[in-house]
Amino acid sequence: MRLKERLAQIDKGFWVALAISLLAIWPFLSNSSLPEGTDAELHIFRLHELSLLVRGGELYGRWAPNFYHGYGYPIFNYYAPLTYYLGLFVELMPRLDAVDGVKAVFVLGMLLGAVGMYGFVRDNWGRRAGYVATAVFLYAPYIQYIDPHARGVLPESFSFGVFPMALWSLDRVRRGGGRWAWATAVFFTTAVILSHNLMGLLFFGILFAWAIWQFAGLQMDKFASRQMPSDADLQTRKLANLQPFFALLLGLGLAAFFWLPVILERNAVNLNTLLGAGDNYDFRTHFLSLRELLTYSRRLDWGATQPKFVFNLGVPQWILGGMGLVLLMLRRTKQAAHLTFFALALGVLLFLMFPVSTFVWEATPILPFFQFPWRLLGAAAAMLAILAGAGAGSIVRRFPGSNLLAEPSAWLTAVLVALPLLFAIPLTQPTPWPDFGDVFTGRMSEIEKKGRWLGTTSTSDYIPATVEMTPRRNPDVVLPLYEDLPADRVNWVAMPEGTAVETEAVTPLFTRYLVDAPKNFRLRLFLFDFPGWEVRVDGEPIEFELGRPEGFMVIPVPEGRHVVEVEFKDTPPRTLAWIITAVSLALTLFWGWRMTPAGSRKMQDAARFTLHDRLIFASVVGITAVVIFLQPTNLLHYNSADYVADPAQTAVFVNFGDQIALIGYDVSAKQASPGDEIDVTVYWQAQRPLDIPYQVFVHLLASDGLLITQSDKLNPGEFPTRQWPLDKYVRDEHRLTLPPDLPPGEYIVSVGLWVQTEGWRLPVLDENGAQIDDKFVLSSLAVK
Repeated sequence: MRLKERLAQIDKGFWVALAISLLAIWPFLSNSSLPEGTDAELHIFRLHELSLLVRGGELYGRWAPNFYHGYGYPIFNYYAPLTYYLGLFVELMPRLDAVDGVKAVFVLGMLLGAVGMYGFVRDNWGRRAGYVATAVFLYAPYIQYIDPHARGVLPESFSFGVFPMALWSLDRVRRGGGRWAWATAVFFTTAVILSHNLMGLLFFGILFAWAIWQFAGLQMDKFASRQMPSDADLQTRKLANLQPFFALLLGLGLAAFFWLPVILERNAVNLNTLLGAGDNYDFRTHFLSLRELLTYSRRLDWGATQPKFVFNLGVPQWILGGMGLVLLMLRRTKQAAHLTFFALALGVLLFLMFPVSTFVWEATPILPFFQFPWRLLGAAAAMLAILAGAGAGSIVRRFPGSNLLAEPSAWLTAVLVALPLLFAIPLTQPTPWPDFGDVFTGRMSEIEKKGRWLGTTSTSDYIPATVEMTPRRNPDVVLPLYEDLPADRVNWVAMPEGTAVETEAVTPLFTRYLVDAPKNFRLRLFLFDFPGWEVRVDGEPIEFELGRPEGFMVIPVPEGRHVVEVEFKDTPPRTLAWIITAVSLALTLFWGWRMTPAGSRKMQDAARFTLHDRLIFASVVGITAVVIFLQPTNLLHYNSADYVADPAQTAVFVNFGDQIALIGYDVSAKQASPGDEIDVTVYWQAQRPLDIPYQVFVHLLASDGLLITQSDKLNPGEFPTRQWPLDKYVRDEHRLTLPPDLPPGEYIVSVGLWVQTEGWRLPVLDENGAQIDDKFVLSSLAVK
C-alpha cells in the first residue's frame, strides 16, 4: 500500500486529540527554559551527566562519576533510564542542552498520553468517547500540573503518557492487530517499565491484571454463550487473548537490562533512606481525605514561592467518571465487562490513598517505597478517564440527528470535552520561571556543596553499602569539575614521598594511572567501591582493598614503574540481564516476522474529518486561544506583590524585627469543640536578605497565657529562611489539635518567630521601631 494511502487511512480524530493537549503543553511551549527548585533540576543534571558518559564512549554507563562530590554514584544502575535517553536525542543536537532535552520529554509524555488514551477509548467505545476521555485524563490536576510543574518529576510524568499507549497497543494485539500492533505492544510495555521505577511496577501490574481479566472474560463468555461458538472460533479468540501475555512477558524481558540488576544488586546500596518514619518520606503522613479528592483547583499565585495547590482528581473528572460508573451499573454502556475492570481498578487505587488502607501498606513490603499514597492519583485519573469516555459515548449515542445544527450529540460532546479544560484553566498558569542558566558539572557540584542534594537525590538513596561514614567534600577532588575536567581522585596526601602518578582518563569510567614508586605502597583513591569496578596492574587483574569507613578504593601497588587501570565493567547479574534482553528482542522480532500482516482496516468514517469533529476541534482551540490571550491580564491567576498575599483571608502587616513581615493569615474556625483540629495558615515575606535560620511557632493560649497546644516548624513553610527571596511570600501551614479534655472558654491563637539554638524570639515592632510584643495574636477561639 502506498504511503499516501496509508496516511489517508489514519484517523483524523488524532488531530482533535492533539488539539485537546495544546492547553496542557502550552506552559512548556510559551516559557523558555525550566524552573529551579523542583525535581526537574535533578533530571537536567542527570541528563547532562549521561551526555558526558555517552560522548565519552560509555553508551550505557551505570555509574555517574561526577556525582556525590566526585566520589561517584551508581544512580544509573538503579534509576529508570528511558526519559534520559529520550532527552539525550535532543541534548546532542547543536545549540540545545539538557534543559531542552528534559522539556521535550515532558511535552512528549503529554502528547503520548493524548494519543494513547484517545486510541484505546475510541477502539472500544467510539471516537467521541475518545475525545472526552482524552480531555478528562490530560486535565486531571495531577497529570496537568502537580507532577510536571509543581513537582517537576520527569520520569513519573512521562510514565503517565506511555501507560495509555501500552494499554492501547496491547488491546490492538488482543483484537488481532498485525505486526505493527505487536511491535508497539512489546516496546511500549518495555517503555512503561523503563519510564519510572515505581510507576513502571504499578502500571505493569495493571496491564497484566487487565490481560488476565480479558482472558477470564473469554472463558466466561464460552460458558455463558447461548450459541456455542465453533472450536476454530474459540481457538482463534483464545490465541488472540493470549497475545497480550506474550507481549507483556517479552516487554518485561526487553527491560531486563535495567530491572534485573536492580533486584540482584539491591543489597549493594543503602535503600533504607527511602523509607521514612514520621517524616516526609513516611507514607502515613501523605494519605488523602475524600474532601481533598473532591475539591476544585484554585487560582495559582505568581507572588508565592510555592503556589498553593490541592491533591485532587478534579471536579469534571468526578462528574464524568461518576456518570460512566452509574451507566455501567445500569448496564447502559458498551463492553460492560471490559469497563468493569477499570471501575474495580479505580476502587483499589482510591482505597490505597485513604488512611483506612494503612494495614495494607504495612503488610505489603513494596508499598512503603511509594512514599506518597497520593502518587496513585495519576493512575486513578487514567481509570476515571476511561469510565468518563465510556459513559459519554453511551450518552451521545442517544441523541441522533441529521446535520450539525440538528444533532445534539455533537454539541453535547463539545460541552463534555470543554468541561475539563474550563475547570483546568487555573492550573494552566504556573508561575513563569527565569532562565535556568548554563548546565555544567561544576554548577552541579556547587549545589551539592550547599547541601540541597547529593548525587541528584535528596536522601542519598543509592549510596554504596560499603560506605560506613559519609565522607566530607574534598575541594581538591572537585576543583577540575569547574573546568569540565575529570575529578582528581588521587589521595595525594597519603602518597609516599618520591612517588609520581600521572592520570589518563580513557573514558569517563576507565582511568589509567602511570605510577613510579620507590617502594611498595597503597594507591588510595577518592572513589566509592561498588560492584563492577575492576583494577588491573600491568594488565593483570588484582584484588583491591576497601578503605574504611568512607568506602573508598585502595589499590596495592608494588615498587617500580607500573600501569594501574581502574575500569567499571558489567557484573554477572548485568551480563545475564543483557542476555535476557537480547533473547527477548530476538523473540519479539521473530514472532513479529511470523505473524500474518493485518489486513486493511475499513476506517472510512474514522478517516473522515466531519463537521462534528470540526466543532469539537474549534471549541478546544478556541478555549486555548482565549486562555493564552487572557494570561497577561492577571485575570486567571493571582500576582501578589508589595507585601500583600491576595489569597489570604485576613491581610495585615506585622513587622518582626525588621527582618520578616507577617502579611496575612487564615484561621479555619472561630468556634470549636474539644478534640477538634484548627488549620492555621500564615503568610510571611522577607524584608531583607536573611542570614539567620528562623523557626516558627503557632500557639493556642488560655486567657492567662497558659500554653494549650502548639505547632512548631524548623523552617517556616518548609523553606529555610536564608533562602527566602525578597519579592515573593512564603505560605506556612499549621494544624492545632485541641486536647479532648479542654475546658470551655475563650482562647487565643498566636504566632511568632524565634531562633531555637539561642532561645530568643524576633520582636514585633510598631511603626516607630519600638518593641510591642514577641508574638502576634491572630484570632480568638471559642471552645464550647
